[in-house]
Amino acid sequence: MDELPPGSSFLDVVSAAAALEPVFADALAALDPRPDLLVHDGFLAWAKDAADDLGVPRLVSFGMGAFPSCVSLAVLAQKPHARVSSPLEPFEVDGLPGLRLTKADLPPPFDDPEPAGPHWDFICESSRAMGSSRGSILNSFLELESFYIDKWNREMTLNKMWPVGPLCLASEPARTLVSNIADWLDSRLAMNRPVLYVAFGSQTNLSRSQLEEIATGLDRSDLDFIWVVRSKWFDGEELFQGRFRDRGKVVQGFINQLGILSHQAIKGFFSHCGWSSVMESINIGVPILTYPIIAEQKLNAKFVVDVLEVRIRIWPSQRGDSGPASEQLVSSDEVETLARELILGEGGKRAAAKASELAASAIAAV
Repeated sequence: MDELPPGSSFLDVVSAAAALEPVFADALAALDPRPDLLVHDGFLAWAKDAADDLGVPRLVSFGMGAFPSCVSLAVLAQKPHARVSSPLEPFEVDGLPGLRLTKADLPPPFDDPEPAGPHWDFICESSRAMGSSRGSILNSFLELESFYIDKWNREMTLNKMWPVGPLCLASEPARTLVSNIADWLDSRLAMNRPVLYVAFGSQTNLSRSQLEEIATGLDRSDLDFIWVVRSKWFDGEELFQGRFRDRGKVVQGFINQLGILSHQAIKGFFSHCGWSSVMESINIGVPILTYPIIAEQKLNAKFVVDVLEVRIRIWPSQRGDSGPASEQLVSSDEVETLARELILGEGGKRAAAKASELAASAIAAV
């Protein structure tokens, strides 16, 4: 993803992938014997036609949990946010008891009571492909999302959800860390210094202003941390190199995330709330400081903070000095305060206890 030009977008990528449809159709038709079932990514709606032409039934795989799907469907049907006057005014949704949402909790285009545009068209196309399939498989487990899975299956009887996770526990994963990272974490553990793991996924683009706020907040927190950053962010190396001394370790590129989260020195995860990261942290019992950025991550954060109560939420609170005029930044003060609360505070201790309970349920589900 780091090699893509700055103007690239998710819709550009999935549109380009559609060019594979005829090649895929030929490959599927050439299989002998013919497959009994096709499992395809929910974003590749064009796989539907190839399967239908051959009479091959389909399951759709989505990289998210049941909660975002249930909430999005209910909000679209009821439009409760059409009656609020500000993005932070709470509203309730029939059929989702105890849940109070705001427009700020909803990702585009679901935050608009009358969604439209290319992104909405793509969602509709994907939904039609899912609706005509035999069901959806989720990287989740029943004990985690039982209310939302059961609700969906009662209301969508022809397109049920099947939780098949947690996938990262389906087999024993490789958790080996490169020696310099393992040695650094071992040294923190030996000194009884808890470590915060910081990573925002492979698709997140953060502005220079936001990176500076995060770096300043982590620097002032007096916490030990390991921060995985995208290679493209090293255009401004002074943000990272030598800034944090031995207390903060900055890693460029990819890392074995399960290996990091499994290390006994790690006591918290400052995360973008991508569903795979959420599931990995739940399965290992590590609480999260949630910083959702794109796609359904806002609803993932809502779920783990307000429903599961295993997280602390961080919110943008100031406007950036550079970049888009509408850019809202998470401030260095918030990063400092909430990172310390997660690792050292009472809120973090409660979140860690809840996370440990869920980890036991995740192991039992495999």
